[in-house]
Amino acid sequence: MFQVQLASRLNGVSESATLKLNAAVQAMKAQGIDVANLTAGEPDFNVPDAAKEAVVESLKLNRSRYTPVPGVIELRNQIVEKTNSQQPELPARWKATNVIVTNGGKQALYNTFMALLNPGDEVLIPAPYWLSYPEMVKLAGGTPRFIESKFENDYKITPDQLRSAITPKTKLIVFNSPSNPTGAMYSKAEYQALGKVLLEDANAKNVMVISDEIYDRITFDPEPFCSFLGACPALQERTITVNGMSKSAAMTGWRIGWSVASEAISQALNTLQGQSTSGINALAQWASIASLKLPESTFASQVQSFRERRDLTLEILKKAGKIDIVKPAGAFYLFLGVGSYLRSGEDSFAFAEELLEKAQVAVVPGTPFGAPQSVRISYATDQATLIKGCEKIVEFVKQRA
Repeated sequence: MFQVQLASRLNGVSESATLKLNAAVQAMKAQGIDVANLTAGEPDFNVPDAAKEAVVESLKLNRSRYTPVPGVIELRNQIVEKTNSQQPELPARWKATNVIVTNGGKQALYNTFMALLNPGDEVLIPAPYWLSYPEMVKLAGGTPRFIESKFENDYKITPDQLRSAITPKTKLIVFNSPSNPTGAMYSKAEYQALGKVLLEDANAKNVMVISDEIYDRITFDPEPFCSFLGACPALQERTITVNGMSKSAAMTGWRIGWSVASEAISQALNTLQGQSTSGINALAQWASIASLKLPESTFASQVQSFRERRDLTLEILKKAGKIDIVKPAGAFYLFLGVGSYLRSGEDSFAFAEELLEKAQVAVVPGTPFGAPQSVRISYATDQATLIKGCEKIVEFVKQRA
């Protein structure tokens, strides 16, 4: 019998736990089972009307042909304007040639790892982390290494931790602020302290930075969002900023992301993308241009809704008593430390499976995020589902206590 021999690069690479769980939940719902789905990181808001209108207008103008590999110039210019405003003290202002538009922020990250990593190169990833970072690094031939952030430090790494983690093999470090899964957000001062290590430590002189800023608009505290290069402009040539429309404009299915980097890096990314996906969906690009032109006030109600959901969710889960939670400063996730409720030898996978089976509540196990005693919930869903799901979680853990 013929047996397929898969590429060795897939060895040790895991399927996305969030996508797998969400598919399982949809299958249960199709069977008529009422599940409170708290897994998917997808805003439940509609895209801006301006984006819809831009698609209609683009169709009338027949803007539906192949686009340039790095994106249409009008979109790249809008991205340049946004990024320069968030990074006002750069040695050199970004230009359209620094931008590559991608199939979501995920492809921007994957492109970067593929373009920069050689076998043996190490990538530092603060944990807990978005679960696709290490898998992408492995696919690109690199080696992920983790820096364990502390609950007591709001899941943010310190300069001393960064300094200790750097080795001669370190090629990249990944920052994600606000964070998926914890909602942690670095302040300007905290980023400056980390940047100082990268600038002054002898072992760090060739270390590059990927700054994943996909949740930049979704922040809740008086402390404003700070882009990594907004705090550390001297690292411009060593930093790749990744962003997109999925979270900040609720345009998940439109698949528009981008990277902003030096022209040397961007040219490499352009070459890579030109031989893989080529240019990105034309209509989605014109929709993104319209969204990027909207004033911030357009999205204020969405951010306020996320803030209210965060606070409601925290209020309900507090009744459990022994769930450890850092109040998130941004994004739309709560990372729940459930170690006090785990049985001997059990990790978050078993906890999540039993929660789904017995309480019909779907959460994402923390193990793929680098935190086996935690689970992640998303509050990017309607209030009724949140209330039902969180109340069932409280009831479930009390029965385990």
